[in-house]
Amino acid sequence: MTVVILGAGVDATDGIGMPLTNEIIPQINEFINTEEGKNIDNELRSRLPNLRFHFDKFIKDTIDRIAQDFGQETRTISRNIQQELETNDTLTDIDRKMGTLIVAILEKVNSLQEGAILDKETAQLIEELFGQGIVGDETIVDFNKLVYTDTFKIVMRQIMEQSMSQPNNVILKHVYRNLLDIEDILVKYFIGFYTGTISNIKTYIYISWMLWCFMKVKEKEIFDRYGDSVSEDLPVYSKIPVDWKVITFNYSSFAYFFNRNNPLYFHGNLFKYIDIHNKTEITIGEKEYDKMDITNFLKDQIMPNISFNDTSLKYTIPMFLPPMKIKPVLSRSYIKIWFESEKVIKDADKIIIIGFSFNHSDEHINGILRDCKNKNIFIIDAEIEKVITALESIFNYKKENYTILKIQEHSAKKCGTITLINAKAHEIDIQSL
Repeated sequence: MTVVILGAGVDATDGIGMPLTNEIIPQINEFINTEEGKNIDNELRSRLPNLRFHFDKFIKDTIDRIAQDFGQETRTISRNIQQELETNDTLTDIDRKMGTLIVAILEKVNSLQEGAILDKETAQLIEELFGQGIVGDETIVDFNKLVYTDTFKIVMRQIMEQSMSQPNNVILKHVYRNLLDIEDILVKYFIGFYTGTISNIKTYIYISWMLWCFMKVKEKEIFDRYGDSVSEDLPVYSKIPVDWKVITFNYSSFAYFFNRNNPLYFHGNLFKYIDIHNKTEITIGEKEYDKMDITNFLKDQIMPNISFNDTSLKYTIPMFLPPMKIKPVLSRSYIKIWFESEKVIKDADKIIIIGFSFNHSDEHINGILRDCKNKNIFIIDAEIEKVITALESIFNYKKENYTILKIQEHSAKKCGTITLINAKAHEIDIQSL
């Protein structure tokens, strides 16, 4: 049996074009300014009184914050761009200059922060000379009160804004993906369901339904673009044999449309929603889903099932999971899905993994794959060097262990029974692997 595991890189590949998680927030903000988006926004806000969250304000505040308040993000951005400068031989002159500039600026900030740390030896000297209890700070500079020059802030804002307008630029994507990843804010506000913080619950309900509506609209655009030829021409999905088992981390309905052999949606999908307070799970009918008027759907079926009245609490949200390392069990059906996923992976003769990043938050599936080291595994990704790094904690193979080869005219690397192919999702004939 062959199992194919589909990550976000599949829905983002050429010919499908769904946005990646770090590209979604600005696109949702643009969607809200359309007539349909405004109607959806108004409908959601009508049921969520005193909601403070606005996507446009969130974007502006993020840019202002990163231009003034530098923390761990700068180290991550600097490290990733430096790696790109050292390993990517295809950078244009402009890209290389931009990368060099960003690294130089952020390293100055990092040096300033690190140089101000009050180390143990210095703190001990102070206490020996002047007595105990004097040292109460970790640094000798209060960075919350530090004011950067206008020149510095203007340069940083320019970098941030360009990274948002060019999210797929080989250098700027490292800035962008650390700023506006919708998965981060989903996790941030989902915690409200555990703490009972109503403001966070309202914000999560709003963001998750706005994301659901945006993706539903994008999905319909893709189906409409292909028309009757979608069953033959949609990249990747139309090439998966019906007898293969599909596990997908995408929310879209493509896996179900092409493989009704019970595809396993590991993180949920767009055609289910749940009242998380009362554990009531609803599946949208296939015909209703295809012909749906989104605004009317929200008005007639979702808004009546959102209530903050103490005697009739109802928190209805789309049934997809925020990317938390410890997975919240929104409903019992997830337990079944995860159990079945583990079973089909362990029963598989061949595993093909496409566009999947092996993040730490996906440890559940990573742990299952860890037990499959001796199976034939093919991994297709446009950035296999990063995947190889991520795989070290799963299969314990070092970069130096891989043999270099070519597969279907694409660069590839192999170690043991694990093969990585450097290609976009649609560029490989998966049936020939």
